Amino acid sequence: MVWLLNPFTFTIGTRGNCEPIVCAMILWIIICLMKGSILQAAFWYGFVVHFRIYPIIYALPIVIVLDPHFFQSGLRPILWHWTSAQAKDSQIDSEVIDRHDMWTAFKSIFTRERIMFGLVSGSVLFLWTGLFFYLYGWEFLHEALLYHLTRTDPRHNFSIYFYHIYLHYEHELSVLEKLISFLPQLIVQLVLISSLAKDLIFCFFVQTVAFVAFNKVITAQYFVWFFCLFPLVLPWSTMKLKWEGLSCILLWMGAQTHWLMWGYLLEFGGKNVFLQLWVASLIFMAANTFVMIMTIQHHRYSPLFKCLAKSKNSVKIE
Repeated sequence: MVWLLNPFTFTIGTRGNCEPIVCAMILWIIICLMKGSILQAAFWYGFVVHFRIYPIIYALPIVIVLDPHFFQSGLRPILWHWTSAQAKDSQIDSEVIDRHDMWTAFKSIFTRERIMFGLVSGSVLFLWTGLFFYLYGWEFLHEALLYHLTRTDPRHNFSIYFYHIYLHYEHELSVLEKLISFLPQLIVQLVLISSLAKDLIFCFFVQTVAFVAFNKVITAQYFVWFFCLFPLVLPWSTMKLKWEGLSCILLWMGAQTHWLMWGYLLEFGGKNVFLQLWVASLIFMAANTFVMIMTIQHHRYSPLFKCLAKSKNSVKIE
C-alpha cells in the first residue's frame, strides 16, 4: 500500500519516465544478493547505473557487505531475521552485533566476490556507455553523465541551492563552485555507510533519502527512489503511526506543500517570491533531515546476513 496507493508513485510513474523500472531493478539486485547470485546482481547493477546514475551511491555498501564472513565460494549467504514476524519478536542489540568487522572488510577488500562484482558491473557499465558513445558521441556522454556533475536548475527545484543558482544564473559558475555542493552529500553518505552498511536495505533507504535531501537539484520524481525501499524497512521500525509516524508524515508533506504554494505563486502567479521560496526550501531541507533522523533513531539495527563461520547450517549453492 505504501507503494501502490502512494499518489507520488502512480502519478510520477505513469507520466512517461522510467522511475518504476529503475526501482524494480534496484529491488531485483537486492534479491540477487540475498540469494547469493553475485554475477546476476553485478550485471543488473552495472546496467542500472548506466540507466540512472544515482545508484552509484550503493556501490560502497555492496562492496562492504560482500564480506568473506557472509559470502564464500559455493555457499549461499545466510539471511539474518529476514521476516517481519521475526523482526517483531526479536530485539537485536546493536552492541552485540560485531561492528568491528568494518576494519576486517577494508583489510580484505580484494576478495573473490568483490573483484567479481566490480569487474562484471564495471564491464557492463562501460560496455553500455561505450555503445551509446559510439552511436551518439560526446553529446550522449555529456547529457547522460557529465552534465549531472555541474547541473544547475534555478526553477522547479526543491533544493536549498536553487536561490544561489538563480542569482548567478547569468554568470557562469566555476567548476569548483558547481562541485563543492557535493561535499555535504559525500560526508553524509560516508557517515551513513560506515554506520549502517551491514543493514544493507536500510542503508540503501537512508542513503537515498540523504542523497535527495542534500542534492543541488531536487524534483518530485526523486522521491520515488526511496519510496520503493520504504515498505522493506517498515517492519524494523519501532515508530508508532499514531504519534511519531503521523507527525513525520504531516511534517514532510506540510513542508512540501508550503514550498509548492510559493512555487505556484512564482510560476503561475508571476510573483517575485524567490526569497520566500528559498526559505521554504530551507524548511523542506530541515523537515527531510528531521524525518531521516527520527527514522534512524526508531530503527532496529538488523544486519542482512549472518556470518557463515558462525553458522552451522550453511547451504551450498546448487
